[in-house]
Amino acid sequence: MGHFVKSPEFPGGPVPLTGVVKVPGQAPPGWSAEDLGAAAFPPPDRPYALLEGWDFGPLFAPFSIEGEAGEHVIPWDDRFPDGPFLLEAAHRGEGMFSLIPQTELGGVIPDLYFSNGLQDFRGSTVPERRHPQLALSARNPWILRIKPVAAARRLTGTMTGYGHEVLLYTGPAVELRVLFRGRDTGRSGHCALWCHEVAGETRLTKERRSLLVNDTGRKVKETVRLPAGPLLLRWKAEGDWTLAVEESRA
Repeated sequence: MGHFVKSPEFPGGPVPLTGVVKVPGQAPPGWSAEDLGAAAFPPPDRPYALLEGWDFGPLFAPFSIEGEAGEHVIPWDDRFPDGPFLLEAAHRGEGMFSLIPQTELGGVIPDLYFSNGLQDFRGSTVPERRHPQLALSARNPWILRIKPVAAARRLTGTMTGYGHEVLLYTGPAVELRVLFRGRDTGRSGHCALWCHEVAGETRLTKERRSLLVNDTGRKVKETVRLPAGPLLLRWKAEGDWTLAVEESRA
């Protein structure tokens, strides 16, 4: 089973398991292929910088859960906030890594978080609903980081990354250029972009989400329209990617 490192209690929220260092300004650029291979594990945490004015999801002290290779069951207990949160994951080396919600009896719920064989996987998501427990399977050491949604990176200008990532957008309606380069081995990979309109919401809802990109290939190039924010974007990509915001021509 994974091991947990405790830190002092955080008033008004769940009991955190690790400390956090707050710094001003935007978080640094995301993971890219250059971060892989010889990079240290666990990867360094991004500075904890909340997006000013973002009010979707509760605020709480981030915490981490980490463990070794094998099969693990992680209870969705009072450590997790009662509301949407950012779930970051990293897995060292090669081999499949998966994180899937379960019922209390161990039945799999069709709400997949991560299931990937990328080298040195990095990823983030925001679960759509609360579940009794999480089933984690890993070939190598892994770490999960649980943070407020407001700690996710803000989509602005041109951004690069690797793997799955949650992004926040607060601007006007724009065109978004998407470039996906496939798996790190050059084989075809899948990419998908879910757009959630979250103004006035306390949960992610099916009624206010749209699938903007859903493609497979060695190289995917598309331009899609983003509505005005605030938006929560769940980008799923089996490889390297670039996203570029452009002023809307509409």
